[in-house]
Amino acid sequence: MRNKLEEIGCGGIVKEGIFVRFPELVPAVGDCFWREDNAHRKMLLVGESNYFNDSDIPYSDFLKPQEWYCNPDAKLIPEYRKSDVSNWKGYRTFTRVYDCMNRVLDEQHIAHDKYALGESAFYNYFLRPAHDIGRRKQFVPQPVDLDVAGEALTGIIRVLEPELIVFLSKLAYNSFLNYCKEKAIVWEEIAIELVNHPASWRFHNAEKSACCGKIKFEALLREYWIESPGE
Repeated sequence: MRNKLEEIGCGGIVKEGIFVRFPELVPAVGDCFWREDNAHRKMLLVGESNYFNDSDIPYSDFLKPQEWYCNPDAKLIPEYRKSDVSNWKGYRTFTRVYDCMNRVLDEQHIAHDKYALGESAFYNYFLRPAHDIGRRKQFVPQPVDLDVAGEALTGIIRVLEPELIVFLSKLAYNSFLNYCKEKAIVWEEIAIELVNHPASWRFHNAEKSACCGKIKFEALLREYWIESPGE
């Protein structure tokens, strides 16, 4: 699988291959993303981006889109940042997502690891980090960000073949749908959905969550992720 991921985008904007240039940013694929017992289907969770701050600027060209993707001499991910930016679900707010997964798996009496971390794959959509300036985190994608992000996720889907994709970022969701529309890409038999980011108050708000938060997420899990009896 790693070799197939490294082929994504090769010869394009990122000539050496997107995940050859950014090996730390490959999707995290849990041990039970594929279930041999078919207890659930394959699900890919998609966040928005990683965040760097002012202290990273001397060590990285992450604020310069063209340098970040194309310049062979660009400063990319500082060594001390590499474990932070990996997609291995090390984000505290995402435990709210795994709590939902736990509940749905438990109600179906499906055995799983303690935090359901290994039952899915996770990936941050934009490969260039957003800028955390202390007061707020902001990411304004440039055309090259949109092109590379779309190409990367398109390749990931073709390699991992998920049956359910849940975006946890409206910006990422809209950007990917626009990319697919521009490229005339149609995903048959894949459910592609959006829920609020788990850090948002809307994710837990009872009034809002029925249409866009945890209630919607758990409904998606039951409808598209969990296998029906006898399947």
